[in-house]
Amino acid sequence: MQTTCFKWRTLGQLNHQIWANYQDETLTNAMKKVKLSHERLLKLIESHTYEEIITKKYYKWTKTSNLFSYFAANTVDHYNWAIKKCTIIANKIHESGV
Repeated sequence: MQTTCFKWRTLGQLNHQIWANYQDETLTNAMKKVKLSHERLLKLIESHTYEEIITKKYYKWTKTSNLFSYFAANTVDHYNWAIKKCTIIANKIHESGV
């Protein structure tokens, strides 16, 4: 994957690039990657102390927020969405008999 710096205004370009990079991925491998990514993220969260996660401005790059806000905004909904998408695709494949 290209290491271009993306901003919020270029999020559509990032999504398209990710989509293009994974078009040939099998559903099985996609599900494995989602689960592996989730496991890695859980380990990352667990590697921080409660204070590091909850304290606002603990890390300078969080500005006025805390690490919890970043974890919450970028985990549960995204993983649930990915798993639902993969399930929908799997069901369509199963129904079509492919």
